[in-house]
Amino acid sequence: AMATSSCPPFASAPRAAVIGAASRAIARRGAPPTGAKRRVASTVVPRASADAPPVPAVDIPHTNDEWEAVSPVDFAADVSAALAADKVVILGKRGALRSPGFVASLPESLRTVWLEAVAAVRAGDNGGKRSIMVPWEGHGGSLKDVVVGVLPTAVSRHNCPAAAHAVDAILAGVHPPAHGRTLGVITALASTSDAVPIAVAVARHFPTYTAKSVRGGGRGGVERGRVALRGAVLVAQTNTLSCDLDEETSARVVAVARAVRLASRVVDTPPAAMDPDALVGEAAAVAAELAGPTFGLDVAFDALRYDALKAIGFGGLVAVGDAAARDGREPALVHVKYRPHGAAEEGRSVRKIALVGKGITYDTGGLQIKGKSGMPGMKTDMGGAAAALGAFKALCQLRPHHVELHLVLCIAENAVGPGAFRPDDVVAPLSGRTVEVNNTDAEGRLVLADGVAYASGTLGCDDVIDVATLTGAQMIATGKNFAGVVSDDEAMERACVVAGRASGDLAHPLPYAPEFFTKEFRSKIADMKNSVKDRSNAQTSCAGQFIANHLDRGWNRADPDGSGEETEGRIRRRWLHVDMAGPATNKDGRGTGYGVALLVHLISGELYAEGK
Repeated sequence: AMATSSCPPFASAPRAAVIGAASRAIARRGAPPTGAKRRVASTVVPRASADAPPVPAVDIPHTNDEWEAVSPVDFAADVSAALAADKVVILGKRGALRSPGFVASLPESLRTVWLEAVAAVRAGDNGGKRSIMVPWEGHGGSLKDVVVGVLPTAVSRHNCPAAAHAVDAILAGVHPPAHGRTLGVITALASTSDAVPIAVAVARHFPTYTAKSVRGGGRGGVERGRVALRGAVLVAQTNTLSCDLDEETSARVVAVARAVRLASRVVDTPPAAMDPDALVGEAAAVAAELAGPTFGLDVAFDALRYDALKAIGFGGLVAVGDAAARDGREPALVHVKYRPHGAAEEGRSVRKIALVGKGITYDTGGLQIKGKSGMPGMKTDMGGAAAALGAFKALCQLRPHHVELHLVLCIAENAVGPGAFRPDDVVAPLSGRTVEVNNTDAEGRLVLADGVAYASGTLGCDDVIDVATLTGAQMIATGKNFAGVVSDDEAMERACVVAGRASGDLAHPLPYAPEFFTKEFRSKIADMKNSVKDRSNAQTSCAGQFIANHLDRGWNRADPDGSGEETEGRIRRRWLHVDMAGPATNKDGRGTGYGVALLVHLISGELYAEGK
């Protein structure tokens, strides 16, 4: 549990009022007789004054940059700027907070009480914190509120060594500042490797999307179609050994943290606004930004919509999206390609990686409809697509030279209507392997079947990584903090787990055993069903296996043509499935941007060094 502690009597802390004997006597005279009923006045909540000044606001943003401007977070602020903010949060592990170099960087008024303040914080499993009021030079002689947060020194072997999980608990109750004010967040890092997971945790605490009403001069005292402006959050990270972060680490922090906020906003946006068209638009905007003058990357965008999907044979997307398409919300397959600069001209070999994201913009469950408690929150069923989009953007901004990236988003709304696909229908995804529908609420795997078939077959990618909020069973298997991962390659599986611990996007392996799980989908009339027969037999692994069943035939075999002879020099192809149903949202149901940091670390790591 989160440990808190009371403030010892610093000179700067307010003292409690002293109650003398006379005061106690007056209090006793005013008290009701013993046993008498005490009347308690009802709480009156005053209405907002008509004379209250309107809150600075703007029209509802339409682009990611506009949303960022509404609630800005600067992940590259320097320590002096963060210390000059109206309120300051300083967090880190106890050793880092007490290091001589870090203490010396603090203002004198804070430095004199700092070590005592840090020592007084009891850090439990979720860290600990305290607030102190410190006189501040250049602050008009007034006191400044400083929150001291101490992260756990040790964590379990499956957790992120940076203890990033405790950051949100330390920031609990710390809100974005009002317009015109600032909040400084300073993180003292024991190691440079802690920079990204800590920054991601901070990014999650300050999401961008809001639909809160704004006080103004409109009807009812609110301005409709407006969003309140917030003050800036200035995030400064300092390595206690070398002070400033190196340029490469700083660039990674900014790219990943901003991409996490992008992914969380996409997930948080209501389905009436973030429908299939809007999600396609988000991907198009990312592609345009990357290919534009700011980055100038070799990035190409394409999107297939309903008629093209049907003509080509994307049966999964067409079936799931058919009902919504009749109301104008057509399904889509988005493909965005990044090729490293100079690779084509130099004839340089690069490994082709596909990030395939499940983008169900709303999931009613289809004709086998979800109940009243199961449907709310299903706007988050596109968390996999949001993660893949954010990771693709961050990776491209870091300009990897050793890989060619392909973003494949499988976008549809699983609606109810005359065109809804039915239990007992037979669907033919792009793989050509027919599927008898026995559960319309197992729709994510149908659209992903099209996605992985396209990535492994049409695009011919070497590695296919699919990311999805796929099964509730994932939370039974690995919980709400760990994604469940399934892979046909042990090195890929191991690299994913390592990337999870390094990035703070934790992941844990699940069994890969087609000989045990394929039989769960047996059908008398089609090649397979879309939902398992035995729900107690490793459901999450089974769901992953269904997706793997639609990889291109012979794609990851040494003998692709079935001749019995291995193809000499054939590249080992790998498949990874990430089921992130649990960690995709926090306890309040808001998107976490989970998966962005995981994928960036995985693809930037040792597994892909020099295009392996």
